[in-house]
Amino acid sequence: MKTKLTNSILKRHVGYGTGSGIIELHDYECPCGKGKILEEHKNIPGFEEHVVNICCNECSNKYELITDLGVRSWSLGEKSYNSG
Repeated sequence: MKTKLTNSILKRHVGYGTGSGIIELHDYECPCGKGKILEEHKNIPGFEEHVVNICCNECSNKYELITDLGVRSWSLGEKSYNSG
């Protein structure tokens, strides 16, 4: 499952000597409603980084991020625990 987008920000970045870039920040609802899921993309020449994190202790214990199709196509899956 992917939760609802609640906020999106684009910021310009002067870069690190090889040209300017854009930083994208996307906030998504947390399933429990107490935290958020933060998706961040740093599109800066010479420094590209794409991450997504669960910013909620309750949900990070219950869910895991699935990024098999890339960070932008993330989804949440319930963690499975082996009882043996």
